Amino acid sequence: MHDRPGLISRFTGRYAALIVGLWVLAAGAANLAVPQLERVVDSHARSFMPADAPSAVAASRAARLFDQTPSNNFVYVVLERDRQLTPRDRQFYDALTTTLRSDRRHVYAVTDLWSQPATAAGAQSSDGRAVSVMVRLAGMLGTAQARDSVSAVRTAVQKLSPPAGLEVHVTGPGATIVDEFSAIDRQMLAITAATIGLILLLLLMVYRSPIAAAIPLISVGLALALARAVVAALGQSNVVEVSLFSVALMAAMTLGAGTDYAVFLVGRYHEARRGGIAPTQALTQAYRSIAPVVIGSGLTVSVALACLVFAQVGSFRSAGLPCAIGILATMVAALTLTPALMSLAIRRGYLEPRPSTTARRWRRVGTAVARWPGPILTTAAGLTLLIALPLAGMRIGFNEPAATPSSADSNRGYLSADRHFAANALLPDVIAIQADHDLRNPAGLIAIERITRQIMTVPGVRAVQSASRPDGKVPEQATVSYQAGVLGRQFDETVDSLTQRLKRVSQLDAALAQTQLAVDGLGNGLRGGSAGLADVSGAAEDMRAGMDGLQRNVTTVSSYLDPLRDFVGRTPDCASNLICSTVDRVLQPVDSLVQTSSRVEAGTAKLTSGSNMAATAMAGLPQSVASMKDALAQARSATHELLSLSDTLGPQMRQLTDYLSEMATQFQGSAAADFYMPQRALTDPRYAAALGHLISENGRAAYLLVYGDGSEWGGDGAKRADLVRTAIKEATKEGTLTPVEVDLAGVGPVTADLQRFVAGDTKLLVGAALVLIFLIVTAMLRSPVAGLVVVGTVVTSYASAVGASVLIWQHLLHHDLHWAVAPIAFIALIAVGADYNLLLALRIKQEASAGLKTGIIRAFGGTGGVA
Repeated sequence: MHDRPGLISRFTGRYAALIVGLWVLAAGAANLAVPQLERVVDSHARSFMPADAPSAVAASRAARLFDQTPSNNFVYVVLERDRQLTPRDRQFYDALTTTLRSDRRHVYAVTDLWSQPATAAGAQSSDGRAVSVMVRLAGMLGTAQARDSVSAVRTAVQKLSPPAGLEVHVTGPGATIVDEFSAIDRQMLAITAATIGLILLLLLMVYRSPIAAAIPLISVGLALALARAVVAALGQSNVVEVSLFSVALMAAMTLGAGTDYAVFLVGRYHEARRGGIAPTQALTQAYRSIAPVVIGSGLTVSVALACLVFAQVGSFRSAGLPCAIGILATMVAALTLTPALMSLAIRRGYLEPRPSTTARRWRRVGTAVARWPGPILTTAAGLTLLIALPLAGMRIGFNEPAATPSSADSNRGYLSADRHFAANALLPDVIAIQADHDLRNPAGLIAIERITRQIMTVPGVRAVQSASRPDGKVPEQATVSYQAGVLGRQFDETVDSLTQRLKRVSQLDAALAQTQLAVDGLGNGLRGGSAGLADVSGAAEDMRAGMDGLQRNVTTVSSYLDPLRDFVGRTPDCASNLICSTVDRVLQPVDSLVQTSSRVEAGTAKLTSGSNMAATAMAGLPQSVASMKDALAQARSATHELLSLSDTLGPQMRQLTDYLSEMATQFQGSAAADFYMPQRALTDPRYAAALGHLISENGRAAYLLVYGDGSEWGGDGAKRADLVRTAIKEATKEGTLTPVEVDLAGVGPVTADLQRFVAGDTKLLVGAALVLIFLIVTAMLRSPVAGLVVVGTVVTSYASAVGASVLIWQHLLHHDLHWAVAPIAFIALIAVGADYNLLLALRIKQEASAGLKTGIIRAFGGTGGVA
């Protein structure tokens, strides 16, 4: 039982044809029994990001606040013409939005800003040559449903046949991910075919025998076929997560590891045959020597890959178990199918070794290592570290459009938008703020504007669309300066009316004087006194009616300023606030005007009473002369008082109107003009339509769209997401809005999440793999030092490989390494690199009985050519 590898070798040799037949039958039957893996991926692919990622949770919660189905799949349809858009283009746009809204299976919402006057500027370019519409689609990013939804939009565009000269592109985050995955799908078959062809060419160059070269490929091919069927069955049952990434990586790992295992076995067999050992015994000896390497490497790689099931990024998570299954299938094939194929070839003499000179050269290398281990170690370590130096300045790229062909529709859409819109016009960060009260009122809009202004202070933010700025700019009507101008014009009209009425006061005083003279000469001019009193009484009644109207006008105008009084009342330290102190100076003369007009109205009442009393007294001439004189004196006094008040009232009102007009002119278009949207403006149909896109139906949630001017698909967008969250917190420390929840979605927040997840997943993969390598090597060689040496070799090899990649791509070709490169490189390294370390270390142990230096020389001579 201690020679179990020898027993298995002899068994596979005796029943070689049966074993090969069983493998062919199993692979064929499995692929006939289940759908092809690509079809399973098409129907069962899951989200690119985990459902509990902050950005995904934010997108889902924001959708629910607006009574929408959760989704983070946003696209933009961009219409572009080389001249001004035509009426036919507008008709096509209207037809497209109508068609998309009718597709309830794939389309959740269409944000049509171009059709609303208040928001049209946010959808159409300033040159009038392009327009965009945002569409929220079914399916989370990376899923089959998301891909189908993007395809449905593109199909709708094609069916409607855009007018001649109108370019239409479907772009945005959702379209980018679909185009990227589609490119991977198209290129995967070509890459796999090229890999197989390259492996075949190398094997032919080494073995110079088609049969010997075919054995590794047949073994790997059948192992991959069986593994694909197993993964497809498990994926269809939702036991294993699958994706295009897992399909491509599983094929690459299986080809690499499976070829290595077969080459190790064939190479060791050739070495034994050159040593004069009989074919059967040579195969048994080769199997006995290589099987531990295959098992150790296979278990190390498969278990390390299986740990990716705990990864956060969907691409890594979906690759873990499928790749582990592929490696295990390859390991089993290397231990059963490969020796069976070799046995069939050996029986017919097809696997005899060719004369080789490489063993002699590798023995010389081994001799040098054994003789001068210190200098060679120092030199090798120095070279490795030198190659790894560029790793210190490595920049990880998260730019998904850059990883997609430039000919993709999404990338052409970005270029089209960049020609006509500001930077990142199609890539806003979406902020959803939930409140505990209705925001559709002046106080709510002031709170939203306060948040908007605070976000505008964040570095890299160029514009914000919100309920207070439907098109990215504060409406002119929504500023205190504009409201001041309106009040100024209203006061100016009131002053003109008042001036005309005050002219009647001097006429009234003259009439009173004439009447008083008539009364003094009552015996001679009774008729004239009576007529004069009639004139006085009529003029007094007219004056009182006019002053009643004036009082009502002044009171009405004053009521318009109640929101400004509220603003002054709730502003702490108003005197030091430019806007608040300005508004307070406006309010003081208005309040004084109200008091003065009340006094004027009281004076006219006294005048009317006096004139009526005089007329009554005239009826009893002899008895009422004294009373008449007193009444006339009272009326005369009231008229003088009224004239005195009018001298100050007119200039006060004229000064106030001038001040309001000056304020409106000075603050026009200035960010310092404080925000205020009157309640009556909220009922304006144009503004109400814009609010429908930015405030929820119940009024308790608001959207803000934040546009940056940096790299949205990279570090700029990720950093800005955290700064925006801090800005919102600062803006809501005081005031009427205390958010219940703040959610950030969009490319920037997704990139921030992706950066954290990639870092965590890479640590998980590297840590698990290194620990497993150490444990397995230590167990196989019974030496912790050997385990540490192998782990150190893997780490330095990985560092130098990534460092060389950084040097080539980042410094020479000026392309940042994609975020998936480093983790995939490590997976590839442990899959096709760790086994070389195991092979050499185990061979040194096997040869160490002749002495350490001799063992090293023999190990290099036997394994160098294979490696």
